[in-house]
Amino acid sequence: MVTAMGGFIFIRSLRDANVVPLVEITVRRMEFRGRDCSGIAWISSEGLKVVKDSCPISSLFHKYNLGGISATVALGHTRYSTHGKADPRNAHPHLDCKGFVAVVGDGALRNYEELQLELVERGHKLVSKSDFELVSHMVEEFIDRGLSYVKAFTEAVRRTRGLISILALFRDGTAVAYTSHQPIYVGLSEDFITISSTMSGLYGNSKSFTKIDGGEVVIVASDGSVSFLDLQGRTALKSFSAYSLEEYLVATDGYPHHMLREIYEVPYSILRTASAIQAKYLELASKIILRSNRVFVVANGTSLHAGMVFSYYLSELANIVPVVVSASEFLLYYLDNIGVGDSVIAVSQSGETSEVVRSAYEARLRGATVIGATNNINSRLTRFSNLYLPIAAGPELAVPATKTFASTLILMYVLARSVSSMASSTSSKVLDEVWNEVEKVHVELSSNLGRVDNEAREASKVIVNCSSGYVVSRGITYPLALEGALKIKESAYVHAEGVEGGELRHGPISILDKNMFVVFIEPLERAAAEDTLKMVEEVQSYESPVVLISHSSKVVRGLETVINVPMIGRYFTPISIAISLQLLAYWIARYRGVNVDQPRRLAKVVKVE
Repeated sequence: MVTAMGGFIFIRSLRDANVVPLVEITVRRMEFRGRDCSGIAWISSEGLKVVKDSCPISSLFHKYNLGGISATVALGHTRYSTHGKADPRNAHPHLDCKGFVAVVGDGALRNYEELQLELVERGHKLVSKSDFELVSHMVEEFIDRGLSYVKAFTEAVRRTRGLISILALFRDGTAVAYTSHQPIYVGLSEDFITISSTMSGLYGNSKSFTKIDGGEVVIVASDGSVSFLDLQGRTALKSFSAYSLEEYLVATDGYPHHMLREIYEVPYSILRTASAIQAKYLELASKIILRSNRVFVVANGTSLHAGMVFSYYLSELANIVPVVVSASEFLLYYLDNIGVGDSVIAVSQSGETSEVVRSAYEARLRGATVIGATNNINSRLTRFSNLYLPIAAGPELAVPATKTFASTLILMYVLARSVSSMASSTSSKVLDEVWNEVEKVHVELSSNLGRVDNEAREASKVIVNCSSGYVVSRGITYPLALEGALKIKESAYVHAEGVEGGELRHGPISILDKNMFVVFIEPLERAAAEDTLKMVEEVQSYESPVVLISHSSKVVRGLETVINVPMIGRYFTPISIAISLQLLAYWIARYRGVNVDQPRRLAKVVKVE
């Protein structure tokens, strides 16, 4: 299966204008969602036409001389490969066997293998490994049974499972779009009807807009009329609001920075990760870990902190205690003892971090089995791994890692659950169970994100003028203290140190004063939480500015600055805590005038040869 994150745009002219140039411009604006493949579909006098390739949209237009195309109805797509290489056949749009429909999408079909087998057995010729191609063939089948275009589309998407945003353009000019979770947008003006997977995609084409929420369908008929339904065919009532977006915010989809946009994408990125993992590769990775003499987790930076959380997952769920080590240290002190029977889980969101890549390469040379975990499947890490698992968060443009950290935690949790299931010889369907859990987490994070953002913004004002500080926690949230300190350092240029709660009194507490803040993360373990809340009161007596990140809403005497995060279970609450820390770091940076997307001296990929 090849899954992808992408952006799509449909434009229909109401006054016989050529919309192809507008589609190109709009797709280029969406390239923050990926640009390794692109494609366009339009209605011509000869029917439905599609051109696509493994290149950005501007290169596509140049390569195929598309500048001379004129059409009043057109569809464009840009793609980022989260699982599967950037191949022209995997680019969107996808056609069915008979050319009835062109389909574009974003997300992943969890039941891809099941649907693919059924379609092949019924004689369909699949030309790609993209999961969204299956939808075009399912639509074709329902049309052959006599269903209308709209009914054929809704019946097809009813058979899909996972995180899905999808748009179909039929050869008569009808367009139908659906989303399972992530909103899509419909814009209107005197000149155009627009459907976009991003809010910024409506810029320049729309004067009013509405949002299509999970489970809803929008139809633009061949006569230009617009209607809204749910998957059961019932009318969905929608109201339109005035569309207004400043030009300087278009590139970041309405957010002031990519970092903030990517934090707000976390509830969707974790669904994307849970959708993209394939059972056969997960089972193989689990067997490797279960049969290993020793398990090493090797990473740097944010990925190292995710690896530390994984050590709690794996030890508690599967009774396997991995060695978690910085790739820099692994090369110096562990590599010579690695051999056959050992497994190395190498984690890198970019897949290009030099020390992680070298660790994977050298460990494999010595006979170890390497499992790569990366957000970039076209990276050196995937090539040097025996097996890789996709983080599948989609492209992350801000240097500080946000959504990739959350998605890595989901991937690590799924892996630990799978190892545990295999170790106990249970027949549970791990991916289905985790999907149900993550859907609930998605709802909790989405409903609380705005409030947590406001509380983090207010908390940042308390500590923004401090010269240094600590982030403190214990247990499974201790790695979050390290990650929170890293975020504050790299985002806001404020020195911060992650401290294990039990160690605070063993030296660090001696330098606390009014210029040194302390961010406490309430631990998930009861005894550790009780001790930490007592410590909050003690630290306040030293006049240090204090912020508490709490999941229990317990009141601490004299403390007003609290960020309340949703308690969503022991293994998922670290994600809600991570979001609060990311937002705290973001707002400290904003008040200090730092460009959070491009911190000085830092890069998205660290290469130290």
